[in-house]
Amino acid sequence: MKTKNLDDIGAFGDVIENNYDQCLQRTKEWLVDRGGKFTGSEFFKLMNCGRSTAKQPWGGLAKLIDFGATAERYIYNVGQERNTGILSMETKAQRMEHGKESEPLLIAQLIKDGVITDFQEKGFEKFYEFGGASVDGVAIHQAKKMAMELKCTTSWDGHYARMYEPVHEKHGDFWQIQGELLAVGLSECLYVVASPMQVEVYDIQIVKASPIHQKQILDRCKIADHAISLWPKHGYKKSLEFACAEYKPSEVEEVVKEIEAPKEEINLGDVPF
Repeated sequence: MKTKNLDDIGAFGDVIENNYDQCLQRTKEWLVDRGGKFTGSEFFKLMNCGRSTAKQPWGGLAKLIDFGATAERYIYNVGQERNTGILSMETKAQRMEHGKESEPLLIAQLIKDGVITDFQEKGFEKFYEFGGASVDGVAIHQAKKMAMELKCTTSWDGHYARMYEPVHEKHGDFWQIQGELLAVGLSECLYVVASPMQVEVYDIQIVKASPIHQKQILDRCKIADHAISLWPKHGYKKSLEFACAEYKPSEVEEVVKEIEAPKEEINLGDVPF
């Protein structure tokens, strides 16, 4: 991956050329690895609910099985990729290209400013066979090992959406961050949002893992997987209805792994319907 203005970073350009330039994300292999799986940046779609439970708190069965239209569309997309091997491609060209070019520069800037040390690049990290998240990296911040989620914005509107309020359940990146923390087995994420079209000025939030919400991600993945397996018998729409009806809340609370335990994939098949 080519980057720009490395001379402005000085010695910290080595971080990009020697490490982050390996570019574990946005490659052909990365796209193939994500194909047919539920992914962090799209978890907000999977967790979409209908109107009847929209204002209910997460943790109850009624909200868990109330899949909204956005969730149904997303499950259809993932299932078709999984069953046919044909990957769909959705791009937001300007924002994606800016992020691809700017994220290495932002990492170098954070190191230069002493915000992080011991940066490690991450790719698509799976927490079970059909689910994972693309984590921007792992680093030490204030003596703690944290996941990193970087946003290089192209407008103040994009910056407002991410930084006007602390990250909460309704925040656009909340579910993505929870999925990333689940994938790398850490309890905190360093969420960095750069001001538009540059990396020298940025804002930071620390987002903590929420085991309740992470369990809801896992349970929805489980239901959606079961629905996809029922497609040949019941068709698309009816399969999700059957999967919700057949779902039994797990009595095994360990399905959400202990935060900061050694990372290993979770086999959702071990928690039967």
